Amino acid sequence: MYKSLRVLIGFAILCLAHAAQAQNIGNTPYSRYGLGEYNYNLGNVRNAGMAGVGISAGNSFQANTANPALLYYNSITVFDMGVAGQLKTIKNSAEKQTDGNANLYNLTLAVPVSKRWSSAIGLRPYSVVNYEARTTSSLPSNPRATIQQQYLGEGGISEAYFSHGVKIADGLTIGGSASYLFGAITKESASVVQDDSLAAIGSEKVVYNERIRYENFIFRAGANYRKQIKDKSYLSAGAVYSFGTDLDATRRSSYERRTLSDNILDDNILPDSSESSVNLPPSLHAGLTFDNGKNLTIGADFYSQKWSEFRNFSGESELGDSYRVALGGEYTPNANSIDNFFARVTYRAGVYYGDTPYSARGESIKDKGITTGFTMPLGRSTIYDLYQLNAAFGYGSRGTTDNNLIKENYFQFSVGFTVNSRWFIKRRID
Repeated sequence: MYKSLRVLIGFAILCLAHAAQAQNIGNTPYSRYGLGEYNYNLGNVRNAGMAGVGISAGNSFQANTANPALLYYNSITVFDMGVAGQLKTIKNSAEKQTDGNANLYNLTLAVPVSKRWSSAIGLRPYSVVNYEARTTSSLPSNPRATIQQQYLGEGGISEAYFSHGVKIADGLTIGGSASYLFGAITKESASVVQDDSLAAIGSEKVVYNERIRYENFIFRAGANYRKQIKDKSYLSAGAVYSFGTDLDATRRSSYERRTLSDNILDDNILPDSSESSVNLPPSLHAGLTFDNGKNLTIGADFYSQKWSEFRNFSGESELGDSYRVALGGEYTPNANSIDNFFARVTYRAGVYYGDTPYSARGESIKDKGITTGFTMPLGRSTIYDLYQLNAAFGYGSRGTTDNNLIKENYFQFSVGFTVNSRWFIKRRID
């Protein structure tokens, strides 16, 4: 087992440099605003299969990172790694395009410290920026001339976290996490004037390029209470509060002369460097879960964040308040079945709906979708080791084509591996 675990951890370390910037969420024009597309799922592939539900849904064999208070239920060492991606169709009233990507999604190592205390370290995406947009319009003063505006953005913010969960009393656990947010976002904008009556015009363009690097710490506090309401029935209530913080931001900008095919002619015109801070507002995740203590879990989560309090590098407010409601569950027919493999598989499903922080032309951008997923055991399980394959799939839509806005239809997928291992066991030979 230890050899296999070392191989997995070694592979994960090799992915860290790429994971620090490459996130799982695909190209979206709305990531132009704020810090980009926010990652709602604080958990892993298991939670993705339940539409992100997990604030009060503890699990003994999956890393409970959605709520640090649930880490207490990880009584054995858990190593979890997942990759994710999506295919997306972006369209307005006249055009559409399809693209996709896939990258490392989460990396977690949870270790029990004592019978009442477990800890976890990990890496996950916080936000991602990935967009490219072009608009063309005519010049009122010259009908034969057109102006094409180009916008491009990429990058994102990653989150490296250290979490703890402690049992306070029967059914009551609390937890906390300290996360280091870091990453850079690059944005470009250019305008090209084209006029067929002037042969020399439009052979090159001037591009404004800026790169902003963000970093600072963010802290979260969580709690969960689980109570038996009747024989083989339990009810859990949990919450996670993310404290607001100011991200240190350093911006480097310049203008570039390029050909229309983006070959750089001069890349350092009027360089500038400045420092500021970006305000991240606090957020609240809350959840309620029912389980039978064996093979059935049904839960509902609510998320809210006052993004209207967000201030960008220039101190401007460009987002609105957001919320998200999710309902999901998981079921295992018979985890101890010997002759039926599919009875040992855990099946999941969920739905979600909410308001994103984005709005355009008076329209609030809604996001809704459905998810499904499963966990299947790999190989033979022993009292020391348990290997699992996790997968999740989702289909959703965001935005609208009304008022010439953009609508996104997306198919998301994620796959991960979980290794459960009992460490620090003193084996005896009779």
